[in-house]
Amino acid sequence: MHDRSVHQPTTEQELRALVRLLDDSDPVVTTAVQQRLVEHGHAAVSILRELIATAGQTAIEAINAEACLRAIRTAALGVLVDDIMTTCVEHSELDLERAVLNLSAFGYPETDRNACGAYLDSLALATRKQMTGSSPLEELLALNTVLFEYEQFRGAIGNFYSPVHTYIGPLLHNREGIPITLSVLYMLVAQRLGIELHGIGMPLHFLLYHPGLDVFIDCFNAGSFISHSECRKFIEHAGFTFNDSMLEKRNNIEIIQRMMRNAIYAHSKAGQQWEADTLQEALDTITHLIN
Repeated sequence: MHDRSVHQPTTEQELRALVRLLDDSDPVVTTAVQQRLVEHGHAAVSILRELIATAGQTAIEAINAEACLRAIRTAALGVLVDDIMTTCVEHSELDLERAVLNLSAFGYPETDRNACGAYLDSLALATRKQMTGSSPLEELLALNTVLFEYEQFRGAIGNFYSPVHTYIGPLLHNREGIPITLSVLYMLVAQRLGIELHGIGMPLHFLLYHPGLDVFIDCFNAGSFISHSECRKFIEHAGFTFNDSMLEKRNNIEIIQRMMRNAIYAHSKAGQQWEADTLQEALDTITHLIN
């Protein structure tokens, strides 16, 4: 139980005062301070990173600060796993937005979930204003205009496998991502507008499908429309034997699993083994839950 008599810090100045206690020689103090900082999540991250950079990684306060960061990150991942467990028990659909934001808070604990949600709301509002009509095609064209022309979201070309491109938080800031993160962004904005889209996990590429228009959407290439035959050609050109299951709808848990696999690969390639191992453990747990 938390001591309610201790004032909860609400300003940067108070958070910095807490961080300065991370070099205290009393482990009871440092443990209590770490717990407080973890409770504040993303708000404490920049200050913790600053301490690590200035104190040096071997300093006791830096070691304690890194432990705080890892606790913040694993807590977000724990919420994601718990949510998936709940959906499995209740046979419900996973909340995709909540899931990808929690995943992002693991990879990039600076992720402010509320700010991300507000930005997605603004994208949906801008898209609605851009619509010249109410037909499905006009809706998609408006969405493409806002995301890929006005906001300049684009596929990552340089350093494609960087971990930064695998999470939605950095995507909303940098405007650059891999096919699945861009597709999830597109889906979340479309969802706010009542547009039904399906995630399609082709080999080596992720697309969206609009059932009303019977068209696939390539968000990595500025929302270009693709036919069934073009999808088949892509798959065969990549060296795979095509079958219709490759173009089936993926549910939200499957989308998260694929995002996690991408992140594991990216972190491993970047030499970030703790991140890769922690994600793999969570992914193994999720796989066990759904099987």
